[in-house]
Amino acid sequence: MKECADVVDVPHRFVPYDEASRLWAIDRQNFGDCKRSNHAKITTIKALAR
Repeated sequence: MKECADVVDVPHRFVPYDEASRLWAIDRQNFGDCKRSNHAKITTIKALAR
């Protein structure tokens, strides 16, 4: 029962496209993994509460 990870920190400098893409991909993966995990937890809790 943990919170989702924070978003990736973007450096305070020019970020080349390849680095921005990598940071964005990490951010999306973390967010997607967390949302899927939370959905599974909620589904399980609802099933057990019936």
